[in-house]
Amino acid sequence: MTEPTTRAEARATATPNRWVPSPAVRAWLYGLVAAAVPLLVLLGVFTPEVGAHVLNIAAALLAVGGLVLAARNTPKSGD
Repeated sequence: MTEPTTRAEARATATPNRWVPSPAVRAWLYGLVAAAVPLLVLLGVFTPEVGAHVLNIAAALLAVGGLVLAARNTPKSGD
């Protein structure tokens, strides 16, 4: 890997979020939740309505990681 040449590139190499450290981890978590919730509905742990709410909450929480990543990698004026 090459060394970052700008401040924006240097920030991009930093861990974007301590709970969801990379887009790959976030994608893995989406897949895990997307597989687990229908299974829990099938097993009767959740109703379909509750399952839909759980999926919406998980998506909202995981979206925060993407927003943090974007905010940290958006060049500021003067970069």
